[in-house]
Amino acid sequence: MATAPRDQVHLQSSSFIRTHRYKAGILLSCSLVLGLPACSTLPKQTEQPSQMAFETDTSQTSLAQIVEPLRDQNIGLTGYRVLYDPLEALAARIQLINKAERSLDLQYYIWDNDRIGALALHAIIQAADRGVKVRLLMDDNNAKKMEGIYLALNQHQNIDVKLYNPYRFRKYRAMDMVLDLKRINRRMHNKSFIADNQIALIGGRNMSNQYYNVSESYQFSDVDVMLVGAASDEIIHSFDEYWNDDYAYPVQEVVNPRHHGLRFPSLKQQLETHSQDPATQNYLDLANRSRAFDQWLEQNIQLDWVEAEVVKDPPSKIKAKAKTEEHLNFQLLQRLEKPEQSVDIVSAYFVPEKIGADRLKKLANENIKVRVLTNSFKANDVAVVHAFYAKYRQDLLENGVQLYEFLAAPEANHLNANTEEISKKAKVSLKGLSRSSLHAKLMALDQKQVFIGSFNFDPRSAYLNTEIGVLLNSPSLARAVHDTMDKNLSKYAYKLVLDANQNINWKIKKANGDVQTFTKEPKMKWYQKAGLKLVSWLPIEGFM
Repeated sequence: MATAPRDQVHLQSSSFIRTHRYKAGILLSCSLVLGLPACSTLPKQTEQPSQMAFETDTSQTSLAQIVEPLRDQNIGLTGYRVLYDPLEALAARIQLINKAERSLDLQYYIWDNDRIGALALHAIIQAADRGVKVRLLMDDNNAKKMEGIYLALNQHQNIDVKLYNPYRFRKYRAMDMVLDLKRINRRMHNKSFIADNQIALIGGRNMSNQYYNVSESYQFSDVDVMLVGAASDEIIHSFDEYWNDDYAYPVQEVVNPRHHGLRFPSLKQQLETHSQDPATQNYLDLANRSRAFDQWLEQNIQLDWVEAEVVKDPPSKIKAKAKTEEHLNFQLLQRLEKPEQSVDIVSAYFVPEKIGADRLKKLANENIKVRVLTNSFKANDVAVVHAFYAKYRQDLLENGVQLYEFLAAPEANHLNANTEEISKKAKVSLKGLSRSSLHAKLMALDQKQVFIGSFNFDPRSAYLNTEIGVLLNSPSLARAVHDTMDKNLSKYAYKLVLDANQNINWKIKKANGDVQTFTKEPKMKWYQKAGLKLVSWLPIEGFM
């Protein structure tokens, strides 16, 4: 059957989907929503039998043979490995898919119809063909361009696809915003990847080009953590909670197959063709060049084993029914030790609200070094968020909190070491490879604790979206985070300082050692400044 163009697997990078693009939709819809009665637009759903990950016996898998002896030596602890490099992060995912023998449970906010998305789907189909049971749970907010592909995937006997918190009006999604904004405005922002119930990945990375250094537009600077042991089990239980929730709809109950011509055999062939493309193969070769992940997994697995706690939102948060103490941010605050020396926060979208700003100011006034790294205006892929972050800068700086803003275009000698090689061999534009945006979400306290997850330090993550993360009681990792920031902040970020007149200046250290000072916000036009100022007065901070 002929394939509908909208369902084709693109061999080139599609136009990027902004991680939080629905925020703009909120702003456009607010005037329409006021005064309209709330009415649920959720589609009808047939009752689904519960499925639990541990019902599948994975004790005899190759991954279990590697992991279980280590767990026996470290009862009650969590082993971790942080994935900073985007190529290693991609290699880890592909290799774990390739090594899975019984199950793959994948939960994401974004899965794009692009090079990375297609690579991962190709590997997943190969795993399903081997008999691996695959559960793919996607938030529906960014699923419009993928829904035909999800339908086709779902035709495989070993692949089940569900869409979380779906739109009812598939072609006219603005209607759901108008009629049911309270629900539509809340999204499943979790990212988790689980192979054979043995190894779990969580963090900030979705399945899209910009997270793995292959986008034509810009690259996200992000971080994941690979977990085994106690924390991995908690992540598995969390996946089951969402998979069995009544907001998780089988794709065939939401998407009308008559609107999509793509069928599984055609999808499989397209993905196979894509995987054999020379540029795609070159990129995979670069990601796997060192074979470091394979060697680490099969020959010399080394993990730091520590006490760890998974902090996560329940699905009921989407329904606005979760108790405060069930929220991730509440759990995190309860489990953090009182800092004595330093706090480092890295957050792509940083809107502390008054309560958060007051906490940071209090710490700084107690002679604790508090540093916050977030996006500069030019680097922020959601400009409206910058308006509400900027409201707090002056006050934070006056009270001793150190602020740094990520550069949209670092100097050439500070780019990824593989930049030129990726451009040449994988056919990615140097312009796209030279532009960056911060997407990481982590925090380090003293030489004690590190948080890594999907949680941004903003109201949206705190009160609206569901999130997941892990708190690692790891002095070595905390030291590494602090040291990395010490070493790299001057290369990749403006330092904000107050001049003699208490005006904000932006300072950046050049490669030759000179310090350049900007007295006006870098890369911001006067009309952009005026527009963001106007937006900052609107009573919509809770949407950010």
